[in-house]
Amino acid sequence: MKAQRMPDWVNALSLNQAIRGMLEDGEKILDVTPTTDEIQFRNCTVLLPIRAKVLMGNQTMRKISFMLKAQHCSKFQAKIMSHLKLFFREHQMYHNILPKFEQLFQSVGKTVSLGPRAFKLDNSIKVHYILMEDLRAKGYKNVARQDGFDMVCMRAVLKKLAEFHAASAAYVERHGMFSKLVSDGVYTRNNKIILKKLNDADPYLSQLRRSSLGGRFHKRLMNKENVLVDRMLEQNNQQPADFSVLNHCDGWVNNVMVKFDAFGNVEDTALIDYQVVKYGSPSYDLYYTILSSAQKEIKLDKFDHFVQYYFYHLIDNLKILNYSRRLPQLKTIRDGLHNNGLAAYVVVTRVLPIAMMSQWEDEVNERYAAKIKGSLVNRNYTQAMNDILPWMDDRGLLNWC
Repeated sequence: MKAQRMPDWVNALSLNQAIRGMLEDGEKILDVTPTTDEIQFRNCTVLLPIRAKVLMGNQTMRKISFMLKAQHCSKFQAKIMSHLKLFFREHQMYHNILPKFEQLFQSVGKTVSLGPRAFKLDNSIKVHYILMEDLRAKGYKNVARQDGFDMVCMRAVLKKLAEFHAASAAYVERHGMFSKLVSDGVYTRNNKIILKKLNDADPYLSQLRRSSLGGRFHKRLMNKENVLVDRMLEQNNQQPADFSVLNHCDGWVNNVMVKFDAFGNVEDTALIDYQVVKYGSPSYDLYYTILSSAQKEIKLDKFDHFVQYYFYHLIDNLKILNYSRRLPQLKTIRDGLHNNGLAAYVVVTRVLPIAMMSQWEDEVNERYAAKIKGSLVNRNYTQAMNDILPWMDDRGLLNWC
């Protein structure tokens, strides 16, 4: 694998402002160390852990950790990220919107954390970035992506989504609609060319044709794939649903961190990576999280239970936040799911194969395209689709064109 070059900005990092924001009673910053041996070159970003030592006012020493998420070193990847405005959107979320969501809960006496705190560097590093507290230092961790969320984790994640969605609905009621950058997400006409390139269907359709489901689904889905991106854009331009929320739109197992207590119980969850948020039906997040990340034994069998569990917590949080508009009914959520089969289809054909890979490296290298194609011939994925496609068909979720 080709070695990635260390970004030039690593040597220009200055975090005094962020450290003061994290530890207001810190007396002296003793050391700031970018942990370059742990740097990760992901598909779209670079992740760099940073550790600091601070002398406190009582002369004790505190260790704190940050995670710097920055623009990719690859000019090609950086160009895509910039065109889709991913960092601009995420900056709005971490610095402006999520704190206001959390304040809505705080104003009614409930403490809710929807993600890591975000800070700013002292000086420009001349690339887009998000500087966050490192939730790993607080005991949060990712669940193994190949395993997925078990029943307990799945409920905890849906509870967090319900809090996030309820806060977004209350925010719109009190402050008005989000900016178009946030509400429209990435599915806009300006992004059509890139979206078509990112949604190349040939590898998926080739594998489907060779599978036992080929005779039933290949020709039908091939015709749909030809208009997939157009249907996404049309759907994005429709009037908001009867009940709409801000969707995370990327809430798969890699973008949720879980904190367990000493007995293995889920203490809290945290959502990360708010780069593709979008305003609309909660069905986007429900399909995305359940179909991409629930364990295979419960993904379909417990799907309706998960929706009902989410709905209970959604209503509970809307009431807590004194939401005064008409409360959604369970039928509202179910109708949104029924009318948004396209979202389910995109998840199971684009996200699920990556989540189910037995071996995966998120780094970009010369084998990256081959690994993407390889994910579609993964035996576990092929077996899963033998259940999922008929399940979707029985529910009318393949009738989106």
